[in-house]
Amino acid sequence: MPVPQKDQSRPRGALHACGINFGPTIGGTRTKRLREHTVPHRAFLHGQNISRGIASDETPDENGIVNSTCNPQQILVIMPNWLGDAVMATPFLCALRQLFPAARISCLGKALVQPVLTGLPIIDAAVSYAIHKTGRINYSQTAADLRKQKFDLAVILPNSFRSAFLAWRAGVPRRLGYNRDGRRLLLTDYINPAPRTEYEVRLMIQRRAAQESIAADRWPRGTTVLNDPQKIPSWYVKVSSWNTFQPLPTLDYYLDLSRYLGSAQRDSRMTLGITEGEREQAYSALTQAGISGDAPFMMLFPGAHFGLAKCWPPERFAAVAAEVAQGRIRPPAHVLIGGAAGEKSLIDAILQGVPPALAARVIPLYQLNNGAGVSLGAIKELVRRAAVVLCNDTGPRHFAAALDTPLVTLFGPTDPRWAEIGYKKEQQIALPVPCGPCQLKICPIDHRCMTGITAEMVLRAVDAQWRQEAV
Repeated sequence: MPVPQKDQSRPRGALHACGINFGPTIGGTRTKRLREHTVPHRAFLHGQNISRGIASDETPDENGIVNSTCNPQQILVIMPNWLGDAVMATPFLCALRQLFPAARISCLGKALVQPVLTGLPIIDAAVSYAIHKTGRINYSQTAADLRKQKFDLAVILPNSFRSAFLAWRAGVPRRLGYNRDGRRLLLTDYINPAPRTEYEVRLMIQRRAAQESIAADRWPRGTTVLNDPQKIPSWYVKVSSWNTFQPLPTLDYYLDLSRYLGSAQRDSRMTLGITEGEREQAYSALTQAGISGDAPFMMLFPGAHFGLAKCWPPERFAAVAAEVAQGRIRPPAHVLIGGAAGEKSLIDAILQGVPPALAARVIPLYQLNNGAGVSLGAIKELVRRAAVVLCNDTGPRHFAAALDTPLVTLFGPTDPRWAEIGYKKEQQIALPVPCGPCQLKICPIDHRCMTGITAEMVLRAVDAQWRQEAV
């Protein structure tokens, strides 16, 4: 995998004068600071209710649960834009259904997340965005379509201003979401996310300083940041803390919205539905790949929508695929490689690393169905059938966890506190590095968090996770 070129530019101004060598990786827009008070997670569930046709005396009990008098009949849930986040929203949908069993729950999602909603028995409708003739989302038309359905309540899972603005334009009288991205006035009910502690902010700055020192191949001159984050000037810690939030599992982040509405459910198990049509597509794909009956196979997902920083090198995926195909750890088994359309070059790089004698057992899904590939809905069934799934921290990881399939996940820049799903059949592989977890899409240095993971380490994990029983 190509490593991005090092940025050798030197910082200037006040930070350099303080002896803190950070450089360009520190940049980024800062939004307005939250105006409302926040308290630690599990107790910060009630920001402040705004009286706009909703009872303003709804206050949380000692457990942070709001005893809501609201009984919505039409509920709109605006789904996250990322595949994995959409799967992690399913425990929230279960809690919502349990809380309002008679309500009609409609989920609005982009095309990428629609397969998460198909076959899901806990919702009543999966709604797509209106598409302009240019191919882009037509938000005005989408808002007009939603307005016709006269929703009582909108729960906005994305943190964006645009998603809250859409619910407002759709005329939904009660709009619940997190107070982020400057959208406070668009929400009638909101939760203030807990800000990062001073200690967390200092560690974050220390990691960025480590990136700069590695990129420059030297320690930053005149600073002890890498040795002692307490030496970072307090004013810079305060500036850096703007618009940063305490990491917590995304599963809980969404569930807390249902708790605000009155749910006491804390079950964070993810769930997916599979339609009969999706099963038929999956079995057709297995037949074309030469996999019959209960023959075991491995599913491999080498990409990540987030960015290249999450991706393990393709030559190492190829090494693991070849070992599985030739039967080093188990009897020889097929390896199916899945990925988005934009990841074709990455998959081709893996295929080039597989010896020709084993190529018949390492099969990319995009070659099936005469080059049309396999739908994301059918991939749910393939994941369910697989003996093990190997992937980066990406959407299919959550498919495996929701469908009870053994899983090996490779972690790099991701902060595991955001990504924790509590899945007992998952083996995570991550290396501690001084510059991580950085949450960057592109590594500005040498990608050591991923390149330090060897093929032998992954192969041992795959062997340990391999499912014994037939599905």
